[in-house]
Amino acid sequence: MSSRFPPITAVAIDELRPHEEYDRKILYDVALSLQTERAVRDPIIVDASSLMILDGTHRYWALRRMGCLSVPVAMYDYASNSVGIARWNRCIDSPAIFLPNRKVRVEYSNAGEALAAVTERRASLALIGLSGSQLLFEDGFEIHRAYSLLSELETELRAKGCGVSYATEDDSLMRLKSGKASWIMVPPPIRKEEALEAAISGRLFPIKSTRHIIPSRPIKLSVPIEWLMDDPEIAASKVQDLLSRLSFRRVEAGAIVNGRRYEEEVYIGEPSNP
Repeated sequence: MSSRFPPITAVAIDELRPHEEYDRKILYDVALSLQTERAVRDPIIVDASSLMILDGTHRYWALRRMGCLSVPVAMYDYASNSVGIARWNRCIDSPAIFLPNRKVRVEYSNAGEALAAVTERRASLALIGLSGSQLLFEDGFEIHRAYSLLSELETELRAKGCGVSYATEDDSLMRLKSGKASWIMVPPPIRKEEALEAAISGRLFPIKSTRHIIPSRPIKLSVPIEWLMDDPEIAASKVQDLLSRLSFRRVEAGAIVNGRRYEEEVYIGEPSNP
């Protein structure tokens, strides 16, 4: 197996640390899928040291609500340069932007200047459109306040019937240029230490705040839910036995698997030949 393949095991669900909140609808859909399939297909991605969740927040909350004591995880070294952190932009399909009912200062700018200002944390949020861009400022930059502003604006836009979707930085700009989005909302980047502090303190960021970039991802383990009702030691033993009966097919980064494009290389679990 490649050195990029992460350690996989089962740990106590109470030891995991989310750093983002959850969305009720997404949580309902994930929980329904888990209850229907009675298995966790993909392990939750965590930092090996702190057990902060890097990816799989809704699976974590769903498994907690199902009464699971254990959870399957793939462990990565968060301090390593091989693990990166990026942001999710919001794509808006409304031609008009309605600012939230809170004290913000607005300046108009071009797209390049707006991106630089929010990336360098000179602004709390950027609204970028083809006809012009806006920068939103609050007194005294603070990362949680910036994301509170993002969440508030996103909520108000949805309440007014505007379509809001999530996209990577490159994809959101492509959607804007192609006319598939009227605006994109760009938040400031969250740093690794800020995500970790949120996980430890419990002061969580909104959903889709961070996008963690990992070197590889194992998928399709299909760990039975009933195993996760056991204590971590028993569940971990069963997961190791499952791994011994699987072979992993490596797929290059950028491939599309089951309709999803993966930026990292993927290891697909398949039953070993007898």
